[in-house]
Parts: sequence; structure tokens; C-alpha cells
Amino acid sequence: MGNTVQNSAHHLSGSHARVERISGGLRISGLCAPYPEGESIAEQCRTALDVGAILLADYGYSMQDVTRVTYLVSDTRDFPSCFPTLRHVFSAISPSVTLMWVKKFSNPHVKIEFELGVEPPQA
Repeated sequence: MGNTVQNSAHHLSGSHARVERISGGLRISGLCAPYPEGESIAEQCRTALDVGAILLADYGYSMQDVTRVTYLVSDTRDFPSCFPTLRHVFSAISPSVTLMWVKKFSNPHVKIEFELGVEPPQA
């Protein structure tokens, strides 16, 4: 069973991501921009992934170790504006990807949220 750490990014006071150690890896959920009010979905995407990189580094990982990504979006209309950032971050590693549409987030200003997974290589 994993160890869950709520808001591990204590140095990122607006972040409410949950970090869970799993066998041979890590799972980060609830990853969004710390202060999303007034930010476009592209800005929130970039900021959330910056926070994700910091959280991964706190546990000895980097974005290059990510094997699974889930994008949760409340409005897919502007989601394509995230593509340049997503290509920059993930194109070299090609993690498995899931896109989920949600009606709304608990914070009405959030437009995109991420789940990142680092899993051990398959034998």
C-alpha cells in the first residue's frame, strides 16, 4: 500500500496536490495551478506542470520519469492551447495519456488538473 502525503508542496502554498508512493513509483493527483484565478487554460497547464516537476523532484524523480498522465478538463474548447506545453514536456517520453472531461472542479477558476504517474518498468 502507498503512503499518501497531502499538499506535499508546502512551499507552494496554493497547491493541493496529493502525492502517494506506490510500489516502485509515485502518483500525484489533484495537480493544478496554485492560483488559477484569471489564468487561461494554457497558463494553468504550464503552471501546474511546473508544480508537478517540483513535486517529482522532492521525491527524486523528474518529468522524464512520468509514465502515465491524466488530463482533467472542464471545457475542452480551449484545451488545444495547451498542446505546445504538453508537447514540450512529454513528447520525448510519450507517457500513456487519458483525457477526462469533468463538469466542474471544486474551485470554479480551475480549468485543468493533472494526475501524474511514475511506474516501474514492466519486466
